[in-house]
Amino acid sequence: MRIDTRAVLLLSACTCAAPAAAQAIHPVLDAKSGYVLGAPVNGTWRDGQHVAGRIRAGRQYRVFGPGGQLGVSTGTRPQALEEACTKTFAVELSPAREEGEVAVDGTWNVTPRRVTRLSAAAAAGYNGAVRQVLAQHGIRAPVVRVTGAVRVDLDGDGTEEVIVSAFRSTGNGSFTVGAGDYSIVFVRKLVDGVVRTIMLEQEYHPRATGETTTNEYTIAGAWDLDGDGRLEIVIRASYYEGAWTTLYRIRGTVAQNLVSAGCGA
Repeated sequence: MRIDTRAVLLLSACTCAAPAAAQAIHPVLDAKSGYVLGAPVNGTWRDGQHVAGRIRAGRQYRVFGPGGQLGVSTGTRPQALEEACTKTFAVELSPAREEGEVAVDGTWNVTPRRVTRLSAAAAAGYNGAVRQVLAQHGIRAPVVRVTGAVRVDLDGDGTEEVIVSAFRSTGNGSFTVGAGDYSIVFVRKLVDGVVRTIMLEQEYHPRATGETTTNEYTIAGAWDLDGDGRLEIVIRASYYEGAWTTLYRIRGTVAQNLVSAGCGA
């Protein structure tokens, strides 16, 4: 048998690299529902549907609530929800830590700066900002109901921002909305000496409407969920038979919706 010496030389000279190992990911969970919110992959956030297959059982998650770290819990392998929510994946945490808001796989400082939840009296100081937003969207003489306010330095520049939520619903649980109902969340940020309003969530009902309902948006808190030193904002949303959670990032005066997970009819 004749051997092709050229082929032998080519094979012996090959320095073919082995396939690169997949980059480690650090998933973030909604600690209340167990939903896989997502994880940064090569610098870009990917949602739970895209990263669930890379999450194995036995991962250790640090669980955080409004007051800081609550402890460490072990997670199961993510499972897709049934029926209408098959694109949402959930992890069961043990122990569950019911007061938790987010669960993070990673070793960086998730709470690099103080997050202060304002009292109802202090939050009412933002009634004027809420009234201005509502008037700009056609709600005249609005009934202002601030439901929460959180003060935090999101980007580490030494100046604190304020996250504000406000909600009014007169539907009383029915499938209708009343004139003047609304649900909003925004950030107040000082930019070049001027306070700017950056909307995260917004829903306005200047007129009464049937066959719909008002979503309620609330502020879960703010944490550094990807280890870059800047804090992401976690917003919860709910309506009569569904709920979801969204992560936001503020860059300059722009709110970026990073990932979201939830379930509802």
